[in-house]
Amino acid sequence: MTTLSRQVLVVRVLTLWLQENRDTHSIAAELCIDEDEVCKIIEQSEGRMP
Repeated sequence: MTTLSRQVLVVRVLTLWLQENRDTHSIAAELCIDEDEVCKIIEQSEGRMP
Protein backbone atom coordinates (compact mmCIF):
# COMPACT_ATOMS: atom_id res chain seq x y z
CA MET A 1 0.00 0.00 0.00
CA THR A 2 1.41 3.37 -0.94
CA THR A 3 1.77 6.14 1.61
CA LEU A 4 -0.99 8.16 -0.04
CA SER A 5 -3.45 5.27 -0.15
CA ARG A 6 -2.67 4.53 3.51
CA GLN A 7 -3.38 8.16 4.41
CA VAL A 8 -6.67 8.05 2.51
CA LEU A 9 -7.64 4.88 4.36
CA VAL A 10 -6.83 6.46 7.74
CA VAL A 11 -8.88 9.55 6.91
CA ARG A 12 -11.82 7.42 5.76
CA VAL A 13 -11.72 5.24 8.90
CA LEU A 14 -11.57 8.25 11.20
CA THR A 15 -14.34 10.05 9.33
CA LEU A 16 -16.64 7.07 9.68
CA TRP A 17 -15.66 6.62 13.33
CA LEU A 18 -15.81 10.23 14.53
CA GLN A 19 -18.33 11.96 12.28
CA GLU A 20 -20.71 9.15 11.45
CA ASN A 21 -20.42 7.34 14.80
CA ARG A 22 -19.99 3.98 13.11
CA ASP A 23 -18.77 0.87 14.89
CA THR A 24 -15.51 -0.83 13.97
CA HIS A 25 -17.26 -3.84 12.42
CA SER A 26 -19.31 -1.78 9.97
CA ILE A 27 -16.27 0.35 9.07
CA ALA A 28 -14.23 -2.78 8.33
CA ALA A 29 -17.04 -4.24 6.23
CA GLU A 30 -17.52 -1.05 4.20
CA LEU A 31 -13.81 -0.57 3.52
CA CYS A 32 -13.09 -4.30 3.03
CA ILE A 33 -10.32 -4.37 5.62
CA ASP A 34 -9.80 -6.38 8.79
CA GLU A 35 -11.52 -5.05 11.92
CA ASP A 36 -8.18 -5.27 13.78
CA GLU A 37 -6.74 -2.79 11.29
CA VAL A 38 -9.64 -0.40 11.96
CA CYS A 39 -8.96 -0.65 15.69
CA LYS A 40 -5.23 0.02 15.18
CA ILE A 41 -5.96 3.14 13.13
CA ILE A 42 -8.35 4.48 15.78
CA GLU A 43 -5.97 3.70 18.64
CA GLN A 44 -3.04 5.38 16.88
CA SER A 45 -5.15 8.48 16.21
CA GLU A 46 -5.86 8.69 19.94
CA GLY A 47 -2.17 8.43 20.78
CA ARG A 48 -2.40 4.86 22.03
CA MET A 49 -0.10 2.16 20.77
CA PRO A 50 -1.94 -0.91 19.41
